[in-house]
Amino acid sequence: MRVLLFLAVLVVCLVGTKAANDWSHTDIEMFEIQAALEKAEGEGVNFYSFLGLTPSASMADIRKAYRQRSLEWHPDKNPNAAEVHQRFERLGRIHSILRDERRDRYNHFLSFGFPKWRGTGYYYSRYRPGLPLILSLLLLLSVGVQLVVKKSQWRKSQRRYENLCRSALAAAWGPAFQTPLAPSSKPRPVEKKVKVPMHGYFDMPPAPKEADIIAGTVNWDREADKVREALHAPSPVTDDEVPLIELAVFGDGSLALYEAGTRELMPLEPVLDSDMPTLMSTWPFQLWKKLVGSHEVAPEAVPEPTAEPTATTSAISKKEAKRRKRAGKT
Repeated sequence: MRVLLFLAVLVVCLVGTKAANDWSHTDIEMFEIQAALEKAEGEGVNFYSFLGLTPSASMADIRKAYRQRSLEWHPDKNPNAAEVHQRFERLGRIHSILRDERRDRYNHFLSFGFPKWRGTGYYYSRYRPGLPLILSLLLLLSVGVQLVVKKSQWRKSQRRYENLCRSALAAAWGPAFQTPLAPSSKPRPVEKKVKVPMHGYFDMPPAPKEADIIAGTVNWDREADKVREALHAPSPVTDDEVPLIELAVFGDGSLALYEAGTRELMPLEPVLDSDMPTLMSTWPFQLWKKLVGSHEVAPEAVPEPTAEPTATTSAISKKEAKRRKRAGKT
């Protein structure tokens, strides 16, 4: 499923890149006029500056400037000047573009830049990523997203386990389960059976910070009150939505789950910090492991010795039986 999603995103990117280079006939005409204008008049000259105007000029200003330039550059006044003839022809094409809806399109390219001719078509001079770079970026993006999702799921599982563990300990040992025991206190039971919601009590407070415990600034009575409130708080969901599970709480604080059918104890493994997903747990590395592992040759099994007697041992056994038989007769 991930591979199909990756291919779909890739196709969309490639189609979008191709569409960006599919210029219309009007676009190409404007590109050609703009390129010829800059070649003849100088770098940076545009349709408006060619007429002595700015891009904010009104249609009346454009018509007025066109009439002035057409009278100045008319071929009849300069019959032997080839450059003037080309300038007059270019003036007519520019005026034609600026007086209709094509002006908005030209203003767009004037603001964001004109593409350049690259032998096979017009392309933007700024860098456009190729297929290898697009694939690499998509690969990095997919790895990054997967790693973020996996870490989020891991943190959620860690919080859920911690809440379940604290809920079970509170149900077994009481609200003051985390208060340090005095030397004269009664030892905790070796094993106690409790029933708690599958994900623990919803309002169960988190454990005090390790730094506060070491500094001795934790108010254990207040912590016990918060746990007591969580144990007696009404559940926002019913038992059908979040069923109760039966756990065995041992004296060392470990938990085991009673399986429904067999009543066997299944230890609950804690979600450790060392289990946090890393880059090696993402799909490219897992795929590489799977591909490399599929090509590894499994070691041949060494045949175990059989208990079947060989011909030599059979002959020795028969001789021993005859000897014992003769000894019995004597």
